[in-house]
Amino acid sequence: MSTDTIVPSIPDLSDPAGFASEVPHEAFDAIRQMPGLYWQPAKAGTLNGGFWCITRHADIAEIERNPEVFSSRWGPFFPTLPAPHNEFSRNIMYNDPPDHSRLRRAAARSFGPRVIANFDTWVREIVVEVLEDITDRGEVNWIDDVAAIIPSRVIARVIGVPHHDRQRIVDWTLAIFDAAEKPNGGESMLMLLPEIHSYLEQLRTDKLRDPQDDFATVLARCVERGEISQPEFLAYLILLLIAGFETTHTVIAQAMRLILEDSQVADVTGRAIDGGSLDGLVDEFLRYVTPAMNMARTVTRDVDFHGTQMREGDLVQMFFTAANRDPVVFADPHRFDPFRTGNEHMSFGNGPHHCIGKNLARLELRILFEEMHRRGVLVALNGEPRRGWSTFINKLLSMPVTVTMADRQEARP
Repeated sequence: MSTDTIVPSIPDLSDPAGFASEVPHEAFDAIRQMPGLYWQPAKAGTLNGGFWCITRHADIAEIERNPEVFSSRWGPFFPTLPAPHNEFSRNIMYNDPPDHSRLRRAAARSFGPRVIANFDTWVREIVVEVLEDITDRGEVNWIDDVAAIIPSRVIARVIGVPHHDRQRIVDWTLAIFDAAEKPNGGESMLMLLPEIHSYLEQLRTDKLRDPQDDFATVLARCVERGEISQPEFLAYLILLLIAGFETTHTVIAQAMRLILEDSQVADVTGRAIDGGSLDGLVDEFLRYVTPAMNMARTVTRDVDFHGTQMREGDLVQMFFTAANRDPVVFADPHRFDPFRTGNEHMSFGNGPHHCIGKNLARLELRILFEEMHRRGVLVALNGEPRRGWSTFINKLLSMPVTVTMADRQEARP
């Protein structure tokens, strides 16, 4: 397809307004069926005036496996940051192998399946505390009072942030994601860093003086051994604050909206929980919601990608939300089915950059569904959900609900 061609039925995928009412899945379906790739012009935020839309599951997997040609050095987001060497470039997501591999090794053992399995007890305590609070109150905002609270408290515990600083995590995270949606998003994000850096510098000092069983202590010791630098320590924790919060936050929000608005989703969710298919349920919500809808790579040299000529500096936008509805991979992809087998969704990315915290996110979601079902927590809409404008996060801003208790036989999340 010519780089000058815009299909009238496809919204501007560089504009958050195109995602204001819902994810434009019909547009992604149309793009996926086109020969070659679709070029989305963009007024700002790229080196070459737009980006290639990658919507096929196989194409994204291929790009993710080839960091020499499709690099993360300019960042994994649209809009891109002003230059490849900036305050965010020490973040693991802004690196290709071998630096990416070195940085990933520093954290890998802290997020392995056996380690995360040991978190069950205290994660459950956090979830139960939140559920008891909202049932006592009766009327709450599901986004602010559940979806934001559970992951922020969990990631604070994992990192080792004191209880009294939890709200800082939420405030900083939301501010960074808000900045990412602005035309000068990269520069706006950079302005947030001094306060965050100052706090994390003090946290590192505290952990070396009084080591704890937490991630900040692990990374602080990595700095002392010369395995990572001090700037990399800061970048790593900032990433964990953001990624550890936003993915789970968005799935908790959108999963409940789907349950409350779609009787078919509510029915199969109940059957999945009753039948012990919680793992399948969690993965299907991850696929169906796709919290982080896309990631970007920058082309390092002119290349022919299956007949599409890409230029050095071109941005490729990998739409995971489209890949997760690819009919080549998922039968009846627009149907919510927690019993589907071989759910190879891309909600945690793919290849070397797949999300290191995926086991933690799955644990939080599974425990939330378990405890809601076990306790008979019933939720009903008490107002219209309000969606956020974002090309990146499939987010809800608010969802007023009423919360009551039911007999166990009637219990459904």
